[in-house]
Amino acid sequence: MPSVSSAQDEQKSPTLQRISDRLERLETLLSRLVDPRGSATSSAEHHVQHAPNFPSGQRETWELLLNDGNNVQYVNNSNLKDLLQTEERIKTQSVSNPATTPQQQRCVGEQASSSQDPCSIVSSNVFEFYPDSHLALQLWALYVMSVDPVLKILHIPTIQSAVIATILDPKSANLSMVALTFAIYFAAVTTLGHCDEPIDLPVERSILLKHYKAALDQLLLVTEVMNRPDITALQALAIYTTCLRVHEAGRGAWVLNGLTIRLAQSIGLHRDGASLHLSPFDSEIRLRLWWHLCVLDSRAPEDQGFELTIDVLNRGLRLPLNVDDNQLFPNMKQLPVESVGWTEMSFFLIQTESCRLLNPVLGTREHSTSTALPDLIAKRQIIEERTRYVSSKYAISATTDQLALIAMQHFTTARKKMEFMLQLREEIDSQNRDGTHDYPDVLRPSFKLACDGLESSIRLTKGGLSQGHKWLFTTYTPWYALAYVLRCLSNSPCGPSTDRAWALVEEAFPRELGFNKLSVREDGHGSIWKCLVLLRHQALAARNAQLFTDTVLRSTDSVTTQDKFRGLGEIEPQPGCEAVTSTLSDDGTALGQNLIPDSDQTFFSSLDFSISGVPYLPEWNAVIHGSLEDGNHSGMID
Repeated sequence: MPSVSSAQDEQKSPTLQRISDRLERLETLLSRLVDPRGSATSSAEHHVQHAPNFPSGQRETWELLLNDGNNVQYVNNSNLKDLLQTEERIKTQSVSNPATTPQQQRCVGEQASSSQDPCSIVSSNVFEFYPDSHLALQLWALYVMSVDPVLKILHIPTIQSAVIATILDPKSANLSMVALTFAIYFAAVTTLGHCDEPIDLPVERSILLKHYKAALDQLLLVTEVMNRPDITALQALAIYTTCLRVHEAGRGAWVLNGLTIRLAQSIGLHRDGASLHLSPFDSEIRLRLWWHLCVLDSRAPEDQGFELTIDVLNRGLRLPLNVDDNQLFPNMKQLPVESVGWTEMSFFLIQTESCRLLNPVLGTREHSTSTALPDLIAKRQIIEERTRYVSSKYAISATTDQLALIAMQHFTTARKKMEFMLQLREEIDSQNRDGTHDYPDVLRPSFKLACDGLESSIRLTKGGLSQGHKWLFTTYTPWYALAYVLRCLSNSPCGPSTDRAWALVEEAFPRELGFNKLSVREDGHGSIWKCLVLLRHQALAARNAQLFTDTVLRSTDSVTTQDKFRGLGEIEPQPGCEAVTSTLSDDGTALGQNLIPDSDQTFFSSLDFSISGVPYLPEWNAVIHGSLEDGNHSGMID
């Protein structure tokens, strides 16, 4: 019979070693009782939430969500041993260094109740950037109006009281909550550049963004957050990373999202909370955050030239429910029935649907050569079926909600990108079978579809449809379509079908990279824009070369070569081939005149995109070189 003291010990929060011992004993018992082809489950122990899993024909695996009141950590039997060794090492260090000052003891004690406390981690200058309560409340209201509808990570009814409490006394809030409010302010100020909402800022918008960014970098990229992530901190990281893409198209935001994904996995966000015995409400909020990270990561192939960090097609994990916020509350015992029609979650779900459709349709991982092309007809049919499904499920035709129209335009833009890439694959396959084509690039169906995709994307960023949500769509630059259109214009710069393409290219480039600009900022858009600026310069050089040739052929006067180039920017435009006079550099020479090719030279065959050291994906190879082979090309985008 166990003693009273031993019984009391058993009631204490179990250590990882005790958990391991229990699991080992239980696994031994179950192995005797359970058919290896069957399955078994077990209830949660005190302070331990776990989900044993016995898949057929596989080694038994264990999933646990350890929660001792201070930390939440996801483990399974593949990393339990490492965690036990870490715990033992921590114990050894604490024994060898037992002395702590009263100040250290106070901060450690406070961290026990609030695992991330500003007093021990964040310097006081962070709070110098904190907005006054009046501005903070305005920015919170702007976030709810312009950010939350298209970035449905937070549950507004429950988070609002915590946000307001932090606004009123930020120094008393824990680190994660301070970080979340800074992320909210960063997002709200980001939208001010894309809407007409009147807010009096104490300093220029760009300065405020730098202040909030500096605070977030210090709050989120610290050791404690890395070691002890929680949902609030990860929500802050997700909002920050999403909005950072508005200002930076380089690798920074992609790396930050990868870090957030790894932290999320460390607390089991990639698993269904129900299987870890979490409450229905917590499970739903975790799903919102995880799937948003998946959506962000799905952009990696086109934006960065890399394969996906995670599997966005994880069929084992359900999507969040199509419900409004007021249908969820913390103490609910079961989830509500999912709505059919438009809800506050519908935009997010349609966005997720497009990502889950896009990746298998393009299938860059599975099909890397022209001899392994997918069934194009079947994939086009999938696109049509998913389009009908989305329209029907969210009752797009029956709703008057403006956001529903924006969501479908967003889905349509993704669909057009898929249609363009599938058409390009078909043309490449046909060319490989039948030999070179004998008609201009600008007459190919793929060129028209690429232009259609550009036009659909521009409608979201430049038209009146998106209203205060344009900020989000500036992060969806159609790199594939833009690069391909420039490639085609380089080979066929003039003709009846090029006027629309040139106008779309000008619209697609950021204002600071307009046709009268020769270089790209080093601090913002990264090498992907550098490459596209180079492509555009070459296309413009080809256009001016064609104008020059046509003028010479029409001219009856003999002029010197020097006179020809001196007048290049003043050539009278011909139908379908208007001159672009801004292609003259400061010293009066024609931009890219040394790049003018022979009539039978392929422009893109000699381009060096190795400046970023990023390997090609097959899709970029198709866009730039007209091939689905991986080849030996090195790098294109940053």
